[in-house]
Amino acid sequence: MAAARASPESVQHLLALLDASLSPDAARRQAAEAALDQAAAAPGFGLALVAVLLAAGGELPLGLRQLAATVLKKLVREHWTEESPHYKGPTVAAEEKDAIKEQLPAGLGDESSKVRTAVAMAVAGIAKWDCPQAWPGLIPGLVQAITAKKNVHLVNGSVRCLAMFVDEQGDEQIMAIAPALLPELLGILRSDEYGPALQRKALSILHTILEVLQELSSGATLAAVKQLFTSALPGWLAEFARLLSKPLRAEEPESWGARMECLQCMLLMITGFSKLAGPHIGPALAAAWQMYCSSLPLYYELAIDSDEGEVDTGDAESDAVDFGSLISQLLEVVLALVGNQRWQGMLQAQLQPLLHLALGYMQMTAAQVERWGGDPNQYVADEEDDFSTVRAAGEMLLDELFEAFEGEVAAPLAAAVAARLQEATAARAAGREDWWKLREAVLYGVGTVSDHLLSLAGSGGRGLPLDVPGLMASILRVDLVPSAPPFLIGRALWVASRLAPAIPAQHRAAYMQAAVAGLAPGSPPAVQIGACRALAQLCEKARPEELVAAAPQMFAGLCQLLQSSTDEILHLVLETLTAALKAAPEAAVQWEPHISEPALNAWVNNVADPLLSYDAKELLEALAAIPACLPSLQARMLPTLCGIVSQPAQHSPILVDGAVELITLALAPSGAEAARQIHEAATPAMLQLLLHHDDGEVLRSATAYLRTLLQVAGAAALTWPAPGVPDLLAASLQAVQRLLQPGLEDRACSLVGQLIMELLRHAGPQMAPLLPGLLQALVVKLTVADDPAMVQSLLCVLAQLLHSEQQQLLDCLAGMQLGDGRSALEAAMQKWCERQIEIRTPYDIRLTTTALAGLLTAAHPALDAIQVKGMRLDTEGGIRTRAKARTTAEQWSVVPLRVKLVQLLTDAFIEATTQEEEEGEWEDGSGSDEDEDAGSDAPPSQGVKVAVKRFLGGFDEAGFLTEDTAADQALSGVDPREAARRATDPINSIDIPAAVREVFQRVAAAQPALMQAGSEQLTPTQLEALKRIFGQS
Repeated sequence: MAAARASPESVQHLLALLDASLSPDAARRQAAEAALDQAAAAPGFGLALVAVLLAAGGELPLGLRQLAATVLKKLVREHWTEESPHYKGPTVAAEEKDAIKEQLPAGLGDESSKVRTAVAMAVAGIAKWDCPQAWPGLIPGLVQAITAKKNVHLVNGSVRCLAMFVDEQGDEQIMAIAPALLPELLGILRSDEYGPALQRKALSILHTILEVLQELSSGATLAAVKQLFTSALPGWLAEFARLLSKPLRAEEPESWGARMECLQCMLLMITGFSKLAGPHIGPALAAAWQMYCSSLPLYYELAIDSDEGEVDTGDAESDAVDFGSLISQLLEVVLALVGNQRWQGMLQAQLQPLLHLALGYMQMTAAQVERWGGDPNQYVADEEDDFSTVRAAGEMLLDELFEAFEGEVAAPLAAAVAARLQEATAARAAGREDWWKLREAVLYGVGTVSDHLLSLAGSGGRGLPLDVPGLMASILRVDLVPSAPPFLIGRALWVASRLAPAIPAQHRAAYMQAAVAGLAPGSPPAVQIGACRALAQLCEKARPEELVAAAPQMFAGLCQLLQSSTDEILHLVLETLTAALKAAPEAAVQWEPHISEPALNAWVNNVADPLLSYDAKELLEALAAIPACLPSLQARMLPTLCGIVSQPAQHSPILVDGAVELITLALAPSGAEAARQIHEAATPAMLQLLLHHDDGEVLRSATAYLRTLLQVAGAAALTWPAPGVPDLLAASLQAVQRLLQPGLEDRACSLVGQLIMELLRHAGPQMAPLLPGLLQALVVKLTVADDPAMVQSLLCVLAQLLHSEQQQLLDCLAGMQLGDGRSALEAAMQKWCERQIEIRTPYDIRLTTTALAGLLTAAHPALDAIQVKGMRLDTEGGIRTRAKARTTAEQWSVVPLRVKLVQLLTDAFIEATTQEEEEGEWEDGSGSDEDEDAGSDAPPSQGVKVAVKRFLGGFDEAGFLTEDTAADQALSGVDPREAARRATDPINSIDIPAAVREVFQRVAAAQPALMQAGSEQLTPTQLEALKRIFGQS
């Protein structure tokens, strides 16, 4: 049955509208555009567009045909399917859709390349929704057109069309077409008939096929992939070698795109098919290496010395490829070889030329000099976040070389650095204006691998083939002089920041002075940026007398930049000022007025920017830590901040939350009198937030404020008056009740336990009559809480009360009924036993573990009646999938509470006694997969390994908190004041193994049946630990 065609009348009407839409008369043009939008809803409009688009032989102007294609694409977006995000409706009728899909592909063979591209885009737009289910014949038809080769234009259009949407096809579709398609695409690559633009499209299809098929890794499909590439890869790799071995020429930019696609395909072969490609890829890699070795002069001509590297290829069907992108892709291939052990040996003997060339490629291009000179913020952003340029690829290559070859790279790097520095000196002597680019690139390369160099040197830069002290001395002579180009001065200062530990003592003051001088008003932005980077590091290393000498000029320059900087540079300035304040607090006092107000403004103006707002907050916190600065800082901050928190409806939650945090920051280091003033100004608004605000972060921060007020002022704070707050204790308990509401999100109230603990410390007797109601609300909240920090917060309150008032707490909870019929004691114990393994920080582990030990021996009858989850019973039968989890509930044994306590305390003993053995497994990855699987099948001790690291891995050899424990404390709401309190708390020094041994021995003597019942529920690992507890092994 013949497909429907557009009527001549509809075509003529469409042509008139299209012609009118191109009219210079605005009214006529707008009327035509509106009519086209209206016509899109009428039947037959799509067929009329196809008829105009496919009109051949010069019947219609090319511009009208292209316009018809544009309108057709719009029709597909808005009327083809309701799944489209741009859908407007009505939907094109099914019969019309079928007719469009039958007729449209014929345009892929049009003589005009512009029409072929337009048709290909229209076909691809439809294929996105219909292929393969509703258009099963499309891909086979395109492959057939490519295979038949009856019409060079049709081959061209079909390849381009397929390249536009093949990446959206599934692996089954790709596997179905690849065997027939790959040889035809290879034929296009081998033939000069089709040209480099079409060859690039053929390679892009191959790239998509490689991407899809490298993900397949199962059964028959994997075997089919291996069979396919075993036969296909040799021919492709031979062609890659031929293509890449051709000389690169400035006058042949149209060939760059095909080479770049070729390199991208090679990259996938190296990373995804290295075993299959290995026997055949040698010549292609040799050609790529030769390209790497020979392309620097052309890169210099087209990119470093000019901005001519981005060239319009003249091909309407292909995007231009700039030469820099090609070289960046080349370096990415080299990077992949360095990171693959299979190919590292090939590069090991070529490290010096590899590094010598990398430093040359890392030179700033003319375009970068122009862009960064005009936009300093972009300069900073690109330095931090750019991963796509040649310069960034060179940086990653240097780093990867040290990762792969470690100390072997040092000598070749030293030779490459020396050679390139000599070349830069010779270029300068020859009068070349851009001599500095090579020297800047060398410094950039050295700074990039500074961590590796300092690690290898061990101390002070000595013992390396690269003379770091000598380099630092030469930088002072050559680069840090007023006549040097700004980008070179900035880079020299940046290197000083990277190699600060290696700067010889006799040069530190000179570097400090050079960095300070770079801050001066009128200094080029690149110099000021480098100065900030240098000072952020030099301040940490400088001697006191050096800081005293530099401080006036340093703070003057930084304060001036704080006033005038934006975006990325402001980020640097804030970081540098923070470092300067911490290094020279006495000298900073006179600069507080010039720092605090601009810093507060920077925070207010950038509160939605997580980086800038954090940096501003860090700066204000550093100021607050200087006692002499604190009073004036508070006087400047509080009016603005209290104004925000007292009118929360007029501000965004993020601004209110930040204001609360800053008020707390100002409160934390205060004395009693200053804390009282802050309380009078801020506490009423904080209580209103806690009672009425809905934002979780605001509620959490306001809770932290109240806790900090009690930490700073103690019980005295509860007696201080404040406007509208006659009784702070009653108001605080009202806020606590709201925070314990079951419907409130966990994050919002995750610090409520810490607030309750502070209230108990400072107002325990006054709270006694109110404690039952508070405990009931706490247990109800505990039963519904899921967030680990929230659960821990509440469990620690119960643990603390068990330590101080065990009998009273047990009586209270046992006599309290919850809505589900359980006693509060039963509900609390069931939750506690489930979540004890998630407790973080060594102090909280000690607190809760010893509280549980006390429960094991507590003579309270209510404890004997409580049943809790014991061991997982559904661990057999393979992996528990999500589908299985939805249909089958977890199965647990039920055991008496005291039996479960034996298990938990045994795990606590294991945590505290097996650090070295277990940590070794985590650090070197020596644990086998079988061990991990076995561990996951032992429910009662499934968290033991994690818990051991959690408990004892929190301290380094010197006894200081590690980063992991600092993170645990932050997640658990432990601030510096609470950390200091904990350090002197007797609980902090409890020896858990001794405590567990003591309580088990008492239980074994007094209740041997309980100890026997508990041991029967233990895993083999736990039983071994129990033997050690009783000295039996």
